[in-house]
Amino acid sequence: MNWWNRIAQYSQKQLEQELTRREAIEKLTQLMGMVVGSSTFAPDFLKSLLMLVGQSNHLHLLQGSQPPLSEPSHATSIREENRKPGTNNWKISIPGKHLLQGYASAVSVRPGNWITFYVSSQKPYRMEIYRMGWYGGRGGRLVEKIDGFPPVSQPSTPDPETMDAGWKPTHAIRIPDHWTTGFYLNKLVDEEGRQSYIPFVVRQPVPHADFAVLIATNTYQAYNAWGGKSLYSYNSTEGIQSAKVSFNRPFDDFFGAGQFFKFEYNLIRWLEKKGYSLTYLTDMDVHLGLLEKAQVKALIIAGHSEYWSMQMRNSIETLTNNRINLAVFGANVGYWQVRFEPDKEGRPNRVMVSYKQNADRDPYYYIHPELVTTRFRDKPVLKPEDQVFGIMYAGIPDHPAPLVVSDPNHWIYEGTGLRKGDKIPGVVGGEIDRYGGKIPGVQVIAHSPIYCYGKPNYANVVWYPKPGGKAAFATGTFYWSWFLDPFGHTAQAAYNAKVERMTTNVLERLKS
Repeated sequence: MNWWNRIAQYSQKQLEQELTRREAIEKLTQLMGMVVGSSTFAPDFLKSLLMLVGQSNHLHLLQGSQPPLSEPSHATSIREENRKPGTNNWKISIPGKHLLQGYASAVSVRPGNWITFYVSSQKPYRMEIYRMGWYGGRGGRLVEKIDGFPPVSQPSTPDPETMDAGWKPTHAIRIPDHWTTGFYLNKLVDEEGRQSYIPFVVRQPVPHADFAVLIATNTYQAYNAWGGKSLYSYNSTEGIQSAKVSFNRPFDDFFGAGQFFKFEYNLIRWLEKKGYSLTYLTDMDVHLGLLEKAQVKALIIAGHSEYWSMQMRNSIETLTNNRINLAVFGANVGYWQVRFEPDKEGRPNRVMVSYKQNADRDPYYYIHPELVTTRFRDKPVLKPEDQVFGIMYAGIPDHPAPLVVSDPNHWIYEGTGLRKGDKIPGVVGGEIDRYGGKIPGVQVIAHSPIYCYGKPNYANVVWYPKPGGKAAFATGTFYWSWFLDPFGHTAQAAYNAKVERMTTNVLERLKS
């Protein structure tokens, strides 16, 4: 009996009879790892072989397309990646809603490793995987298309505590070595044209670039009300929020993409358009210590990174004091503390915990008070966010307001022609941060009056040279990146050359 027949026989008799679905994925990928990664392996033969496993449990293991043998299989630079042909076909035209949806086994994956997808579809469907970036303004590039999947029925009632969907795996795909680090969308398309997203990040084994871009996957999950509960009362059933939410469920925001399009996509489009040297990380990667191994000059927080674990906080605070610089193109960052727990099958870090306003119910309150899931600034944690950024969250504005120049002699304004008191309309909004005067050395670059909850307030843009020799830049507003690239927000923002010049000045300083 040859090697492939032995694998097929083992797959059919053992994987289906003796192993759980999760163990099946692990065992089969181990058995086939030496051959599945080969660029000379026939994809059709692999698909037919691995479909055997799916005959009873709907699991398909798939090999991402490999480049031609003449193409080197190494990470492509962001500039080179964005020279490749882009497409608009990543956009959603007919939302799948509950008829077509899915989620991934992890928020990020490195090339050469496997990621598992869990899909529910009432009709036959296909997968189209896009890397998101600039691509000549088209915004995405198709990297893989896989057709021919049958309908699959999944449980309709999630776990009542965490909203864990409890679905069985439908696909596992090995990420090809040549896929460039970045944000990816697995677009599901059924035969009637309905569409939905499953997001994931491809990370480098050891991140190496000028800038590491942080994707705020914890915050995606905190606001995700799929199944009826989030960490918020406003979108939870009966107005009662959960203290625990599962990553084992689809995102209900933006057709399954989470908060990517709202907070991060615009900055990423602009960064990739300009050809900056980038690598991509998620909150979970930082939680697990990957930033400490990274060879980068600065960390960029691209949007609304509101929910951090203590491991994240300690890592970022330490590293951005004495080893790497920090840029925050958002607001309300590192505000709530979270912890992670395993799911019911024992998979680590698949449940996110935050008691928030009910922190007195947190079982850690008297055991590990520093890990209580309250605001970082509050008792018993007492680690205000401005210790990291120089500013911290101050409120939700009633209306957008102009950014007001307060220190025109600061180097950030070089080449802008801006003078003291000059205004750039609409830049300040969404949520705001301000400088409270407690952190020495913070340089206030812009001071913008604004109203929050009907009361006078203000937002600040700051540059914070840290005692350890590194520096932090923070915009104090959600809307900054919309004035670099207004895609999706043209009713509220427009490209502004002065905002772009300030951003360029900051990034050049941070990487020098």
